[in-house]
Amino acid sequence: MSKIMIVEDDLDLCETYTDFLEAAGHTVKVITSSAQAIDALIRERNVPDLVILDMNLPGESGIVVLGFIRRLPRLHNTKVIIVSGYVDMANRAIAEWGADLFLPKPVSLEKLRTSIGTFTSQNNVVMQ
Repeated sequence: MSKIMIVEDDLDLCETYTDFLEAAGHTVKVITSSAQAIDALIRERNVPDLVILDMNLPGESGIVVLGFIRRLPRLHNTKVIIVSGYVDMANRAIAEWGADLFLPKPVSLEKLRTSIGTFTSQNNVVMQ
């Protein structure tokens, strides 16, 4: 299945997403800050197929992580779903910053599943 990186500082939410995604057969890596996310994206040999990204992170905001993903050529095919409570930034996240999708918090697991399935099926991977 897909390699998914979760960049979120809410550990309870990370656990919920991880349990849900691993049960569906995905490989999940959890990152809790923007600096750790950028470091992992630089060092990881296997790039994620999808990043689930919060905007409000310790240190730099998720916008910095998104900008990094969009500038690094080897992450060109990585899809980014922003999941954030800051609904007013949804249009900017997609139009200006290059996110593939914005989901307002709290997002249901069903909506997350559907959204991830859309992106992973584009890579010939179907979420069960």
